[in-house]
Amino acid sequence: MSDYGLEDHYVAATKGILLSLNRQLTIVDISHEIKLSDISHGGYVLRNAFKKFPIGTVHFITMNSSRSLKNRWIGLTLEGHHFIGTDSGIFSIISNENPSIVVEICPNNLGINYLKTVGQAVNDLATGSDLKEIGKVITDHLQLIDRTAKITKKGMIGHVIHIDHYGNLITNIQYRDYLEIQKINGQVSFQIQIGREIFDRLHEGYDAVEPGECFVFFNSEKVLQIGINMGRASELLGIRMDASVYINFNV
Repeated sequence: MSDYGLEDHYVAATKGILLSLNRQLTIVDISHEIKLSDISHGGYVLRNAFKKFPIGTVHFITMNSSRSLKNRWIGLTLEGHHFIGTDSGIFSIISNENPSIVVEICPNNLGINYLKTVGQAVNDLATGSDLKEIGKVITDHLQLIDRTAKITKKGMIGHVIHIDHYGNLITNIQYRDYLEIQKINGQVSFQIQIGREIFDRLHEGYDAVEPGECFVFFNSEKVLQIGINMGRASELLGIRMDASVYINFNV
């Protein structure tokens, strides 16, 4: 996964270096359209993708890799998956669990030659080497605090944390938290508000409403999603990233 984009040669060059080390590697793209150096966007995409891969997969993250010599390269194991990338804090916002081990692969970017060194680490890990053989164990890697919704018995306040390719509004309001509050409240009625739009029910999915109408439901990632059937909610509702989303319970 990277913020390289697809117009230039960077993605192909990276794959070429990896394959020159081992032609048997299976390389699968998660995304190369991450917003430039946007840790939040990269964390969202990686969080929702990595668990779909087999346990033991090596995830190579080349975001923010050539813009700061201060960003050392690290490797870690998290939920049975291996990750290699710069010490940007991205790995602390993709899981609620802590990594079982973190190592420093190289202390800085090594300029334009970083791909050879880091690529070798990717290949070593993919072919069975232990992380301790690849780098020095560390405990001072950068950790960020992910933004969470505010929750009370009377309501939940979250934010739009992602706008997908279809213009759907993805929030940080978790389904498990909604269920817990409704259990406490006794399944009361509620209103969901974003901008000037107010909804008083959850839908089953995209097709639960007519084309052009809004839907609200907890998606496959178990977070609240708002959209328009066959339309772009972000544009038609005038909603941008970080917009507030409210669930008010009638208690």
